Amino acid sequence: MLTSDVVKRAAAEVGFDACGIARAEALTDDEYPLRQWLARGLNADLEYMGRNVAKRMDPRLLLPGARTVICVASSYGPPAPGRTDGVAAYAQRREYHTTLKAMLFDLRERLGIAAKVCVDTVPISDKHWAARAGLGWIGRHTLLVTPQWGSWVNLGELVTTAECDNYDTPLPSRCTDCNLCVDACPNSAITADNLLDVRRCTAYYTTHNPKPIPPDVDARGYTLGCDICQLACPHNRT
Repeated sequence: MLTSDVVKRAAAEVGFDACGIARAEALTDDEYPLRQWLARGLNADLEYMGRNVAKRMDPRLLLPGARTVICVASSYGPPAPGRTDGVAAYAQRREYHTTLKAMLFDLRERLGIAAKVCVDTVPISDKHWAARAGLGWIGRHTLLVTPQWGSWVNLGELVTTAECDNYDTPLPSRCTDCNLCVDACPNSAITADNLLDVRRCTAYYTTHNPKPIPPDVDARGYTLGCDICQLACPHNRT
């Protein structure tokens, strides 16, 4: 059996800024409104999000016999001062897929467990599992917000068949009645019920869609990703 203190100490030694541990049970529709988001067509042409829906909700379908999801966060900080090339903060530094994956393989080896390494491309929702594991809460802009680093974090997981002696508790949202991120988006990409309308999101067009940005979408000079909603968030200015 895993000991949560040992897991978190090992994660820190590998170089992760935070680690939380959740029981590998299916996310609820309230926790992760994926089905609602898809039914309303808010995923635009991101058709892959409509595949493996059950796996995205339940890690036991991703790894048979899974009992625990170890969630990790690595802070990358706000946009670098003086950058004027329209590149979002996450892309201004290291290539996080390769870096985090290597760190997770290291963590898995240190713990000596059978586990699936997950970083972004695996059908599992990084931010919703991080929320389940107590690393933060899902903000109104639909990103994970951590108490320490706001939403300036990259996320990954180890889905393992090992049991843990202690599981973390989700944090309550600290967004209160703040709507700064919603108001800041020039394209009204955040719906009234806090879902992301990809069809209106600058980051979708500058990251996932090779087609020209529609004339009615204001990219505000961004060429890769977009930080507008994050820059408006008060939790990113502490």
